[in-house]
Amino acid sequence: MKKITLVVSLLFSTGAFAQFSTTDTNADFGEHQVVTLEKTNKFKLSGEAIKVGDYMPSIQLVTSELKPFDTSSETSAVKIYSVLTSVDTPVCVQQAIDLDKYVSKNKTDLEGIEFFAISADTPFAQQRFLKEKGLQGITYLSDSSKHQFGLNTGSQIDELGLLTRSIIVTDKSNKVVYTQRVPELTTIPNLKEAVKAAKKYL
Repeated sequence: MKKITLVVSLLFSTGAFAQFSTTDTNADFGEHQVVTLEKTNKFKLSGEAIKVGDYMPSIQLVTSELKPFDTSSETSAVKIYSVLTSVDTPVCVQQAIDLDKYVSKNKTDLEGIEFFAISADTPFAQQRFLKEKGLQGITYLSDSSKHQFGLNTGSQIDELGLLTRSIIVTDKSNKVVYTQRVPELTTIPNLKEAVKAAKKYL
């Protein structure tokens, strides 16, 4: 228990003023996989691994505005899910701000793509975070209730009840066309590569 407490403390405080690097490294989702924190602390992932070629299962989530959201609902857009570990970690703050800035600066070039940020934080924590950071334009989804997203994509961090940092892209029919799951929690997935993949399905 002491080790878990120490690691959680590291997760929420490490490198508070650092600039975290974007990585192209990729790893599988799901059981029997691990994610590291500062390379020495290892956590097990759980849930059914999602992979390219699968269809996004029907996962019932709630937005930060307390509206229901079903990941299997069809729209006319390609979807990019930016998966955050927790909005209260410094790495996620950077990941969220980078996403917000990128989308706001490239709106015309990103037509036909919908962006979502998802974490296991409560909708109320997400609301607070968005207000504090002045973020808007990205729909935030909460997986705090039953951890359906984590368990149905294999992105659940077993020991923490949080999501592992990653990006999932689905086409207009909700077929998974691209994934990146970073093996180290202090690194950030490559958003530009995800957008490049998404544009192929517009």
